Amino acid sequence: MELSGMWKITAMSVVEVDPQDHSISKTWRGSEDIIGDESIHPMQRLFAQGVYKFEEDGTAYSLMPKALVPAGEGEAYDDEYVIAQKTQWKEEDGKLYIAALENGEPDWQEMIPAGEGFEIFGYQRIARA
Repeated sequence: MELSGMWKITAMSVVEVDPQDHSISKTWRGSEDIIGDESIHPMQRLFAQGVYKFEEDGTAYSLMPKALVPAGEGEAYDDEYVIAQKTQWKEEDGKLYIAALENGEPDWQEMIPAGEGFEIFGYQRIARA
């Protein structure tokens, strides 16, 4: 699968607490559902609006809509997005990997095929934008 280009976050793993027995569960919820649910932590609602840009040279950008970032914060990517994080991606033995940064070093994690896209970092699902 060609990875280069823009990919939107379509779903995220959300931790929910049952109000009756206080048990904790982890469920997948669509980005639009997360954005509109005031009971979800504001940071998760913000992340649900992000996109990833994968460059052919192996660079990967996690981008946030500029309208959601306080003026003057973050490095502009273009007129629409601000760079939340810059990392790397690679293809190896027919599998795709994205680097999480651990203490400044890449921690390569497989991008698991999921529907028409991928599950990344164990808590986000992305599809071509």
